[in-house]
Order: sequence, then structure tokens, then C-alpha cells
Amino acid sequence: MATPPIYDGTMATCEGFINSCRLYMSAKPQEFLTLQIKITWVLGFMQLGMAQMFRDHFLVYMNSQDYQTQYEESTEPDKIELLYRDIYKAFGDPNKQATAIQEITTIKQGSRTAEEHVQLFKQVYMRSGYGETAGIHEFKRSLNSPLLDKCMAVPELLVTLERWYELVIRLDRQWRQAVAEKKMFTTHGGVHNPTPAINQPQQRPWRPPVQNTPRDPNAMQVDRNRGSFRCYNCGQTGHMARVCPNPRQQQTRLVSAWNGGTDEERNELWRMMTGGGDVAGGGVAHIEEVAETAPATVPVSQTAPRSQSFPFGQ
Repeated sequence: MATPPIYDGTMATCEGFINSCRLYMSAKPQEFLTLQIKITWVLGFMQLGMAQMFRDHFLVYMNSQDYQTQYEESTEPDKIELLYRDIYKAFGDPNKQATAIQEITTIKQGSRTAEEHVQLFKQVYMRSGYGETAGIHEFKRSLNSPLLDKCMAVPELLVTLERWYELVIRLDRQWRQAVAEKKMFTTHGGVHNPTPAINQPQQRPWRPPVQNTPRDPNAMQVDRNRGSFRCYNCGQTGHMARVCPNPRQQQTRLVSAWNGGTDEERNELWRMMTGGGDVAGGGVAHIEEVAETAPATVPVSQTAPRSQSFPFGQ
């Protein structure tokens, strides 16, 4: 037979601890021949919390004259009951009925199954002192709403608590079984007719074919020839100064090049301007340096105007 659990002084378990001690002693009376053996055995399970403090104080109390008078000289048929009363007075519920009424009016099923809830409700109901009609009312209030709705859909409403207990347990079991089967069917529904997985290549978006435009075979040669020229006007490659697309800068840049250059550079500049031929006025012996003119006085035209000794348009 199991021994009583370790007691820590909790009010909710006080009565259960005392009943466990009574049951064990009644089952093995040959082990408890004297009062001192019984008391020390019960105190041995009071090892935690406030129960431990009670045990320590009671051991001191056992050496006093009051203990001799109250326990040893008592006319109680079973003197161990005196210890049970002191334990309940210290840790038990002083008003069990009031506590039970509070519990029965606030109890809810919550996540408990119907079987668990019914067992808990029965214990509270027995301690509350309620009649059966009031008990049925509180029991219906304590149920979860979906379960209560199923019970209220029964053609004939029940008038006894026992019938309510049976109905609630049966409906709750049916609902939980249906949920379990639905979950099982959902999980294993495709096992009987498995569909083989086929690895398919990923679809790529269609793109129109790109046609390569044939290039002019002489284009590279033209580009190479065009790249050999550098404009004296704007400094860019690909054209000569006389056909520069920026004529506004032509005069100032040519004058600066002419005045700052050597005779050899002037001859080359003249050759570039005239297309490479020897024309009248082409010799550098008859050319004098000219002063730079302000850009604002240069007229915008394809051919540069004449200056003192440098005929740009000739």
C-alpha cells in the first residue's frame, strides 16, 4: 500500500493528507502500537513549507506538560485523531461549504475533457450543499459553449445530474473522435492513390530570335581613315577644321594656333586649311602675325573672315 504524499501545508491538500494517514494506519495496525509511534510517523511526512514549521514546533511541544495532559491523558478512543484535528485547524479550510460554493459558481470546463470536468464538478458539488436543480444549473453554466449547444439540442431535456453527466461525456467523446478521424483522413488521404511526381524542366519565356545586321565591310576602313584627322578648331577627331560643325570657335582657335606656332607649324596649318595645295599667298614669308580678336566680333559663318595678313577664306 502506498504511503501518504509529502505534505507542504497547502489548504487544498490538507484533508487528503489526513485521510491518507488514516487509511495507511488502518490497513497496517500492527505497525502502530503506541501513540508516540503514530505521531512521529505522521510528522515524518510534513517536510516542506509551513508543514515543516508545524512539525518542528510540535516536537518541542511533545516534551511539555500540556502535551501530557492533552494527548496522553485524553479519553479519546483513538488519540491520533487529536493530531489530525490540530493539523486541520492549522492548514485546513475553516469554512469548507463557503469555499465549495465559490468553486461551483466559478468552475469552467476549459481545456479539460468531459470526463475530467465531471469528476472535478462532482467533488465541488458534494461539498457545496447544493440541491440537484441548482447543481444542474451550475453544471450547464460550466460547460463550453459548443458542447452545451449540443446538449440543449436533445429532444427531451434531462432532469437529473447523473443523466447530464452521461450525456456530456458521450457527446464530448463523439466530437473528439470526429476531430481525430478528420485529422487522420486529411493527413493520410493521398496514401492510397499516390500521384507520381514528374520532374519537368522549368519553362522559360519565349524570346524572338535576334538577327545579326550585316556590317559594311568598308566601315572599319572608313572609321580608321576618319580617326586620323583632328580638328584644329574644336580638338575632336573625324573632321577637318574647314568643315568643323562648331564654326563659332574657329577663328579664335586658329589665331591662337597661328600666333603661338613655329614656321613649320604655320605651314602645316596653312596646308590643312587650303586642302594641301600651294595657292597664292600660301608662303609663310608674306604672312604676319595677327592679333587675337574677341569672340564676340566673329560673325557666325561656315568660312572664317579675313584678317590683317591671314586670309582664312582663301
